[in-house]
Amino acid sequence: MKKILLGIMISAVVIISLSLVIFFSPFKSNMQIFSESFNVLVSKSQDLTKQYQEEVGKWNMKKLDNLTMVTITDKYLPHFAKLENEARNLTVPNGYENIKDSFIRSIESEAASYDHFKKYLLTGNRTEDQLSIDNLSLA
Repeated sequence: MKKILLGIMISAVVIISLSLVIFFSPFKSNMQIFSESFNVLVSKSQDLTKQYQEEVGKWNMKKLDNLTMVTITDKYLPHFAKLENEARNLTVPNGYENIKDSFIRSIESEAASYDHFKKYLLTGNRTEDQLSIDNLSLA
């Protein structure tokens, strides 16, 4: 009787343990890791864009002059480069490379837009302003 009870208890422990491992696995799939990492990058990108655009808004309202806006732009461009590098280092499951590539192109276009905007601020060249607008629309 003790052997049967012990056998039932061992079986129950094994079944419960396996169920916990299956349903609450601490190991994440490549897709879960990619998805979570990508969401973090998208959130960082949105925050960075929002912060920079708030500065542009101040410039538009004449609260900032051109040289101050150039300095602010110089401060933000390395953040976009860092974000781009993080995206390039992201491990992507097979078949999802286009998501990563599109995100990288978007960051590149946004950074290029701000670089052209900076050139416009320094020179007044309307072509630079248009290139800035064009690149931002690609982002």
